[in-house]
Amino acid sequence: MDPRIAVETLCSEVIDDREHYGMLVELSPNGVRLERPLHGRREGSIVQLEFELPDADEIIWAKGEVCFDRYRRPLEGANAVRTTGVRLVAAASRHLRMLRDWVAATVEARRRALENDIAGHLAFASHWNG
Repeated sequence: MDPRIAVETLCSEVIDDREHYGMLVELSPNGVRLERPLHGRREGSIVQLEFELPDADEIIWAKGEVCFDRYRRPLEGANAVRTTGVRLVAAASRHLRMLRDWVAATVEARRRALENDIAGHLAFASHWNG
């Protein structure tokens, strides 16, 4: 399974020449998960996406295939939210490489940060234990 990185960045989804805005909440080397207000059902399974790769100052245009579309109603009084998983099927090879490299670098940075945090806790604990 590909690593998935939680993010919060704006995304536009183009369906039938109409642009719909949402929030990109997860990135992987091969796909994205986005959330937005529920505004009716979508027709078709292919979408065009535009989003900024976090910390890269690069806009990615990609075509994707919808893998899942879920609806949920949050707390009373709030609008329903649609969560959609999209597998990327086409984009500029440069953009796909940037996305893959960004995910790999982020996974590695988080792994190192976790190891350093654990090592710091163990050093602190050993100081008091003996």
